[in-house]
This record gives sequence, structure tokens and C-alpha cells, in this order.
Amino acid sequence: MVQQPSYTPTGGDVYSLSTSKQVLVTKDPVFVRKDIINGHYIGKKPGNYFVVCLILSIINPVFGPISLIFSVMSDRAYNRGDLRYAEKWAQYTMTACMFIFIFTVILYIAIGFSLSTIGMNEGYQFGA
Repeated sequence: MVQQPSYTPTGGDVYSLSTSKQVLVTKDPVFVRKDIINGHYIGKKPGNYFVVCLILSIINPVFGPISLIFSVMSDRAYNRGDLRYAEKWAQYTMTACMFIFIFTVILYIAIGFSLSTIGMNEGYQFGA
């Protein structure tokens, strides 16, 4: 059976392992998170475009939830205090929303043309 190393406090914030290594444990926010000062996040919360993602999920239920996942990931990253990844996921959300919207418009136009009677025998004919 493998025995897990035990941590014993030797004084202050320095802990010693049973393998003679020392581990520094700190609760100072400067060392723990560089984007938190006095308990407040530096910078504002990036937009997560949640309402846009919900509308896209209704319009295109196949690809719309992809942008919704990116939006939730942006919120989770911000709640963890990771502003850089929150901004990255917010940018992915907006990019996904734009591509999904363009794809959906093209898809609906193609479906509309395939169901219409333009160019059929009794429909409109251009150049005739």
C-alpha cells in the first residue's frame, strides 16, 4: 500500500512534508490572485451575451447552444476570478453568435428557395 505524505505545520505558513520538502502556504491575495486587490476584481465583468445566445438557441436549436455554452464558460471564469479567460470566452461567444446567425440566415434562405415555386412551370421565370 502506498502511503500518502503527511503535512505537519512547523511554524507560521511553512509546512513540512515527511519527505523533507517544504511547502509555502499563503493566503495573501497578491500571491494567490494577481487580479484581486483588497477583495475586489480589477476590471469590469465582460459581456456574456446570454440573451443573444438564448434567441439564437430558439432560432437555431442545433447550433445555438454552442454559443450558450461559451457564455456560461465566460460567467464561470469570471466567478473564479479569472478575468483573462472570462474575456476570452466572451469573445468566443460573440464570434460564435455571429457565425451561427449568418449560417442560420443562409440556411433559412436556402430552405425558402427550395420550398418556393420560383422557376417552376407555373411560377415566375426570369428572362422569358
